[in-house]
Amino acid sequence: MSHKILCDLYCLCFSIGCLSILFLAKLPTIGTCYFLLSALIFIAFLNLFLKNVMVLVIGFLLASFLWSTQSALNYLILVERYIDKKITIVAVVKSIKISQDSIIDKQDEHYIDFEIKEIDQRPINNQLTISLLWKNNIIPAAGERWQLRIKTKVVHGNLNQGGFDRQRFAMANRRLLVGAIDEAIQIENTKSFRQQLVDKTLLYADLFNYGDIILALAFGERSKLTSEHKIIMYQTGIAHLMAISGMHIILVVYLVNQLIKGVQFILPIRLIFYWFPLLGGLAVATFYAWLVGLNPPVMRAILALFIWLVLRYYKKSLNSWQVINRIIAILLFFDPLMILSESFWLSCYAVMCLIFIAQWFPTLKKSSIKNSYLWQLLKLQFLLTFLLLPIQFFIFNGISSVAIIANLMAIPLISLITFPAIVMMMVMSFLNFSYLTIWLGMMADLSLSGLFYLLKQLSGYWLHFPSQYYWFGYIGWLVLIVHRINVWQQHKISLLLIFLLMLSPAIKQRQERWQLDMLDVGHGLAIVIRSGNSAILYDTGAKWQNSSAAERIIVPFLKWHNLSVEGIIISHEHNDHIGGLDTIKKYYPDAWLMSSSSKLNNNYICVSGNKLDWQGLTLSILWPNEASGTALNAESCVVQISDGVYTILLTGDLEKQQEQQLILHKKQLLSSTILQIPHHASNSSSHYAFLSNVSPKISLGSTSRYNPWKLPANKVLNRYNELKLTYYLTSYFGQISILFYSDELIVKTMRNEIKPRWYHDWFGALPN
Repeated sequence: MSHKILCDLYCLCFSIGCLSILFLAKLPTIGTCYFLLSALIFIAFLNLFLKNVMVLVIGFLLASFLWSTQSALNYLILVERYIDKKITIVAVVKSIKISQDSIIDKQDEHYIDFEIKEIDQRPINNQLTISLLWKNNIIPAAGERWQLRIKTKVVHGNLNQGGFDRQRFAMANRRLLVGAIDEAIQIENTKSFRQQLVDKTLLYADLFNYGDIILALAFGERSKLTSEHKIIMYQTGIAHLMAISGMHIILVVYLVNQLIKGVQFILPIRLIFYWFPLLGGLAVATFYAWLVGLNPPVMRAILALFIWLVLRYYKKSLNSWQVINRIIAILLFFDPLMILSESFWLSCYAVMCLIFIAQWFPTLKKSSIKNSYLWQLLKLQFLLTFLLLPIQFFIFNGISSVAIIANLMAIPLISLITFPAIVMMMVMSFLNFSYLTIWLGMMADLSLSGLFYLLKQLSGYWLHFPSQYYWFGYIGWLVLIVHRINVWQQHKISLLLIFLLMLSPAIKQRQERWQLDMLDVGHGLAIVIRSGNSAILYDTGAKWQNSSAAERIIVPFLKWHNLSVEGIIISHEHNDHIGGLDTIKKYYPDAWLMSSSSKLNNNYICVSGNKLDWQGLTLSILWPNEASGTALNAESCVVQISDGVYTILLTGDLEKQQEQQLILHKKQLLSSTILQIPHHASNSSSHYAFLSNVSPKISLGSTSRYNPWKLPANKVLNRYNELKLTYYLTSYFGQISILFYSDELIVKTMRNEIKPRWYHDWFGALPN
C-alpha cells in the first residue's frame, strides 16, 4: 500500500476517533484512560512485529479517542476549579470594541471576553478565556490589561429539543467560564493592532446604513448586526455570506495576487519571481484570517492554501478528497473540541459537497450555450441546495424556500463588488486616505442597499421541518447519485422501496396516548400537553429585553415536534408566565385562550367548577373561585388534567393560603399522579398538608440554576424528601417529558435519557 494511501487512512482514522466526544454520555475516568493508554502501548509494540495495517488503524482510532477525550478532560479540570468562586484576576481584553463611544449606559450591558493571565496574584500557564458581564462605564478595547475582582459562574444552557445548545457551543469555543464584575481597574491601555485597525475603519463604517454588515465582512464581528438584517439573512438563506469563510479568504488571495502581478509589470525582470504573488497572497490571507479570529472555515481555507503551495513547490499532487481529509485531521489534532462546533461541520460538509459536485457533475463543454456563467451558477446552487439539506435540517431546523434565488443575487454581488470594496476600504482607512475610504464605503453600502432591498421582498419564506422529516433530506443525495449513474433505468422497484423507507419516520404512528413536556425555560414556566400533533400550552415563559422564552425555546420545540397549539392557558400575569403570550399568538393565532384575568381576551374563563374536554382528556378548573382584574400568584389558574387513569395538577405560582383553601373545599379532588411544584419550589408554597393530600408519584419543578431568589428553597426540597416524593427540576435535568401509556408512564429527561452528553453535565457545585 502506497505511502499516500496510508497517510490518508491514518488521517481518516484520527478524525473518526475524535467523533466519540460528540456522542459520549460521560468522559472516561482516569483509570479507564490509563487502561486504554496501556492498550495503545501494547498495540505499538505489536506493530513492530506484525507490520499490519489493521493494527495501525486500531492504534490510530484508540490514540485519537484518547487525544480528544483528554483534551476535553484537561479543559474541564482547568475550568471547574474556578466555577462559583470569588477571585481577583489580571486579564487581557480579547473582544474588540465596536463602538466609537468611550462610555456606555446600563442598557448596553454585554459580555466581553478576557484572556486570564493571573488568578489571585498567581500566573496561570494554560490559556483560559472568561466572558464577563461588563457594567463599567468605560468600554474596554482589545489588548488592554485589567485587574478585575469577579464572581464566576459557568455557562448553563436551557436544554430542550429543537432549541439552541448553549453548553455545546460554549464547550466547542472553550467559553465555559463566565462571571460578573465587582471591581475593575485598568492596568495597561495599550490596544492591539486589530483594535487599532477596527477603530480606524469604524470611523467610516458608522457613516453608512449598512455599517453593521461592513464590520461583519471586514472583521468577522457580527455582534453589531441589527435584528432586521439578521432576520432577512436568516430567512433568505444568505447568512453564510456574512460569516468570514473560505470564499472570503480566496477572494483576499486573488486580490493580493493580482495586485502583486500588476506591480511586477513595472519592475525589472531580475526582480520578478513566480512565487512572489503566491506567497504574498498566502501571507496577506493569513494576516486577514488572524484579523477575523481564526474561525474553523478560515483555518480550513488557510491550511488548504498552505498544502496547495507545498505540493506545488515539491511538484506533488493530491486529489481534493485527500486534501480535505488531511486538513480535518490537522484541525482536530490542534483542537479536538472543534468537532462540537456547528460551524466546523457546516464548513467541512459544504466543501465536501462542492468536491462531490465538481467530480460527479463536471462543467459542460465550452462550446455549449448552457456553459454561461449564469447557467453554471444556477446549476451549482441547485445541486448545493439538494446536498446541503441534511445539515440544514439538523443545524437550522429548516430551510429557506427562496435560498436559490437569494444566493444567485447575493453571491456575485458580494464576491465581485461588496467584499473587495470593504477590503480596500480597510486598507485605505489604515493609510488615512479618507476620500478613497469614503468612496469605497459608499460603493459597498450601495451594493448592500440594492441587495437588501431585493432580499426584503423574498424574506418570510422560511420552512420549518419537524424532526421526523430530517432523514428526508438525504433524498437529495439519493436523487443525484441515482440520476448520475442511471440506476433508475434498471432498479425502479428497489428505488421505490428505498424512497418509502426514507419516508417511514414521517408516517410512523406514535404509541403513547398523550404526553407532558415541562420545558427548561430558566426562571419561568412553560408546559406542553400534547396528543398526536395537537397541543395545549400552560404558560409561555418570560419575555426579555430583546427576545423571549417563547421565541427561543417554546416555538422551536413545537416546530421540532410538528405540534399545532390549539389552546393556551395562562396561570397568572407575572412576566415569567405570560411573557411569551404575544409571540405564541403570532405563530398560532387560532389557539383559544384561558386565564383567570378578566382583562385578557379569553375564550374560556378559568374559574373553579368549569371543565373542558380536549383530545380525550378532561381539564377541570380547581382554582380560583372567581376571575379578577389582574391575576397574580393568589389567582393562579389551577387545572387538573385527567385521562381517567393518570392525572396532572398544574398549579402556577399558587401559595400557602390558596393551598389551604383547596384542602378545605377540594380535598377529594386533589389526589394526582403528577404535580407541577407550585411557585418554582419557593418556601411560600408546597406545604406538608397540601403535598400529603395531592400525594403525587412525580413532582416537576421549573427552576433556573442562577436566580436571585435562590430557588428551589432548601426547606421545600426537604419536605419532598421527608414525604418521599420523587421530584425533577428543569435546572438540573433540562426538559422533562412524561409519556402516558395505557398501563404505565415513562419519564424522560434531556440530560439523562433524551440526549445524555458529557457536555450537558451540571458543571461546578450541585444545587443547594
